[in-house]
Amino acid sequence: MTTPAYQELEHRFDRLHRWEHLSAIAGWDQAAKMPAKSHHARALALAELQTHLHHLITQPDWQGLLASAQQESLDEEQQANVREMTREWRAANALPADLVEARTRATSACEMVWREAKKAADFRRLLPTFTEVLNLTRKVGEAKAAALGVPLYDALLDEYEPGGRSVRIDALFAEQKDA
Repeated sequence: MTTPAYQELEHRFDRLHRWEHLSAIAGWDQAAKMPAKSHHARALALAELQTHLHHLITQPDWQGLLASAQQESLDEEQQANVREMTREWRAANALPADLVEARTRATSACEMVWREAKKAADFRRLLPTFTEVLNLTRKVGEAKAAALGVPLYDALLDEYEPGGRSVRIDALFAEQKDA
């Protein structure tokens, strides 16, 4: 049975995921097809889109909706959805919008420099933009780590492996080392 708070969250996440789909298409195009002279405009567009997505998920009423949905009578799949929605909401709320924008701009700029550096086999030219991406990613990790109460690496790992923890990765590598 779909309940009021859960239904509203489902609607909002559907909208977010449609926007994220557009962002993924623009990002793919940037990496695969986009002419080099278009990179600045695309970087600005992607940063604007990511800032918009961040704004949508950080609206003040989300916390109440998530809390209400957790109290509703939900089936197992819906409960899992609410846990994932809560994880995404917490991660987004750990970051200020200007950091989201800066990181998106920096990764876009780095992508374009990477293309040229690869063609010329001159990877030193990548160092300034890559350093900026690393510095901003570290700031993202620090903000998320502080907000989520986890180590920095685990906060960043959560973007790609939700719930993933460095202790598990360390154990996997230890097994491989022994082998």
